[in-house]
Amino acid sequence: MKYIRKLGCPHVYSQWCARVARTGQEDFREVRGPEKHALLIALVAEQGALCAYTMKRIDPESAHVEHIKPQSLCRAERAGSDLDYRNLVACFPRGGVEARYRYGAQRKGDWWENGGLCFVSPLHPACENRFRFNMEGKIAAVGNHAAATTTIRVLALDHPGLTEDRRRVIQEFVYGPSGQDPLSEAQANQAVASICEPYSNGRFYEFCIAILHALQDHLKGLRRSARRRRGARRRT
Repeated sequence: MKYIRKLGCPHVYSQWCARVARTGQEDFREVRGPEKHALLIALVAEQGALCAYTMKRIDPESAHVEHIKPQSLCRAERAGSDLDYRNLVACFPRGGVEARYRYGAQRKGDWWENGGLCFVSPLHPACENRFRFNMEGKIAAVGNHAAATTTIRVLALDHPGLTEDRRRVIQEFVYGPSGQDPLSEAQANQAVASICEPYSNGRFYEFCIAILHALQDHLKGLRRSARRRRGARRRT
């Protein structure tokens, strides 16, 4: 999960929210096409074109506006609170339910427990430290962190299809398209320093946090191999 730093609400959306305040239209279900599209564009850009939950590559055509705290619960507590920009993120997929995408926002649905304390939000600065990925794209909760464990289950972040997508991207990044051209120690160190930084167009590399962890494991492997070679030379 990549930390999302919330920026300013898009002007078109904030104007619409101000216009409908304290009326019967103060409801996210009333947001119309132009305002919703502007909102989605802003969220995708804010997230560096990564899904808030899965880190899959997204754009406005492949994502939808997701309420971290379900909008129905927001409305039940206070009218209009489902419009709060601070609770909105962009998630894969665009819409509809397909079996192969039964993870992320589709899997979460309206789940919400204990006021969100059981869920690792991508808006929390520590979210990147709650999960660990390996070279095969598998995910685990760091230190068996309870909320991280629950989040993996609720979002199905260990779904075989999503795990395979991460594995494929990781393997190609670390070992090259052929799988036979691994990064050198210098190249891996350089990649560790830059993989989680946005490109000039503001986009992040797909699954960047998972790649970072794989690079760290790759470096450990390279260093172990170097130590074994040095030990073998000393014995000869």
